[in-house]
Amino acid sequence: DDISVDDFERFMDTVKDTTGLILSNSERAAELIRSFKQVAVDRTSSERRRFELGAYIRETLSSLGPHLRQAGHAVRIDCPDGIVMDSYPGALSQVLGNFVMNSLVHGYDQGVQGALSIRVERDGPHMVRLVYADDGKGIPEENLGRIFDPFFTTRRGSGGSGLGLHIVYNLVTGPLGGHVTAESPKGGGTVFT
Repeated sequence: DDISVDDFERFMDTVKDTTGLILSNSERAAELIRSFKQVAVDRTSSERRRFELGAYIRETLSSLGPHLRQAGHAVRIDCPDGIVMDSYPGALSQVLGNFVMNSLVHGYDQGVQGALSIRVERDGPHMVRLVYADDGKGIPEENLGRIFDPFFTTRRGSGGSGLGLHIVYNLVTGPLGGHVTAESPKGGGTVFT
């Protein structure tokens, strides 16, 4: 069958648009894979390096995306640009991962959609204050003093090891050179600083 010049030109325009889409999606996928690989390498190594904090937090949260999307939670990251850390990104990634998983497992009943937030501010010339919060059920007063203890869990029978927040405590006070506190405000939710 013969094809008209107009039809052929329309077909070529469609091909051009389609290849452009394929190319930009491939580049985006490659960038995601690169950042996932870096987060994965960081998590398994204890290497100290320089990294831009805001970008790294976003990469770490990206790697947790499937868990967050499945639960339907919204995440807000509030971190000034230009904060460059000379620290242990793998430790930070594990801390953030444990906070998020803790919220997903303990903070919300099945089907309840929540809001998680990470806020960062400078705290003097060599420190930052990172505040992770959720608007979930919160932690009962009687448990707050024990959450960083090894093997303390309220979910023993359903997969809780009681080590997530103990690991957080050790990473923050060890390689990250900071300290960590938890509070559960009266209005609900949990805040880790």
